Formats: sequence, C-alpha cells, structure tokens
Amino acid sequence: MDRIIDMHAHIWNGREKECADAMRKAADRFGIEKILVSALGSHHPDKDEVRYLNEQTEKLIREDALFGGYVTVSPEHDNGLDVLRRGIEEQGMIGMKIWVSCLCNADCCDKLYEYCAEKDIPVLIHVFKKTVGQLTDEATGVHLRSAALKHPDTKFIMAHLGGNCYHGVRLVQDLDNVWTDFSGGCCRVSEVPYAVELLGAEKILFGTDNAYAMNLGQMRDAGLTREQEEQIFWKNTASLFKL
Repeated sequence: MDRIIDMHAHIWNGREKECADAMRKAADRFGIEKILVSALGSHHPDKDEVRYLNEQTEKLIREDALFGGYVTVSPEHDNGLDVLRRGIEEQGMIGMKIWVSCLCNADCCDKLYEYCAEKDIPVLIHVFKKTVGQLTDEATGVHLRSAALKHPDTKFIMAHLGGNCYHGVRLVQDLDNVWTDFSGGCCRVSEVPYAVELLGAEKILFGTDNAYAMNLGQMRDAGLTREQEEQIFWKNTASLFKL
C-alpha cells in the first residue's frame, strides 16, 4: 500500500516519550505517513490532568510533523468547552477525543458536539461493548447512536467497531454522520469484511490504538479490493480531517 494514515493512537500519561518513540519506529517500519494521537491517563481525570495531557499532545505535534492531535475532553467538567476551543483554536488539534469519563450521550456533551459541528471537527469516541468489565461511563453503540441522532450535523467516529462489531456496526449503519475504526483489541479476521459489507468501505477508517502488526494484519487478510484498501488506509481519514 502506497499510503497509510493511522487515525487512532495514543500517548499515555507518564509514558509520553516511550509511546512516541514506538510510534516513530512503527511508522518507519510499516510506511505510515501520519499518526493522529490523543493523550490519555486516568479514567476520570481532573482538570489539571486534562490540561497536562493536551499540553503533551500539543508538544508532540509541534515538534514532529508525523503526528496530528485530538484534544482530549472530559465533558462533565464545567470548562470542557473552553478546553475544546483552546485545543482547536490555539493548540493546533484537528479532532476531539472523548474517552470514558462520561457517557457520550450525556447532556454535558451537547455543547461540545455543537462546537465541533460548527467547526467541522470530527469527534472520536471510545465505544466498547463488553461481556464483563464494562466501565460505569464506557459508551456502547447504543449511546453513540443516541448522540449521533441528536446531533446530525456532527461527524462521529465510533472507535473499535464498537468493541463488538456485531453489536456496534449494525447500530450505526443507517447514520450518515457516523464512521468507525477497527483499532486495538478487536482481532477477529471476519470483522473488517463484516463492517465493509454493512457500512461500505467509505465509512471505515484505519487506526491501530498502537497495535500496528495486528491491525495491519487484519487489513491484509480482509480480502478487499485495492480501491477499498486505499479508502480505509488513508482516503477516508484524509477527507474527514482535511489532511
């Protein structure tokens, strides 16, 4: 494949340099031209931690053109909109990341989604349906669908194929404002073809969650056409984020 963009990766609080160095090595080994990162730490970070995380992302994207950034926002904080505005308008971020500090269809998210719609900024949301170990504020495809229906002008990305693609993908297949990635812990070989069948290749994005060999292997074994591979590997992300 001539071009690859990884639209879902992370630097972790306390391991920022280690994560960045590993991503640089992966980019060189696998020919990845751009990596979009968010910084993560606690499940329910306080305001100081959120500020620190976004400062680390800003530092990385300003020092190395390999990286682009998401501003990490905990919507339940009363300064969430200010954090988002600063990330987009001052720190050079190109998307918003919501992790697990609150459900993605909570009322406190509304003003953030409205801002993202106004600025045409994609929203990457951690979505995971688990059999055991579901976190209290961890969104599933049900919550993502609710948010997307309420905010039809906002561009949502459902991460990890919803954590269980056979649950998450079908919940968003009729929504024009939702894309999905298959990054991280989803490793069944049938998942990418299943998502392509239900959504079309134009709605699927290549991300890794820093697990490069596994997610590249999923693409290689998916039996896609070259055109479908190009769409997923880079074209969809380039269009969505105006890269």
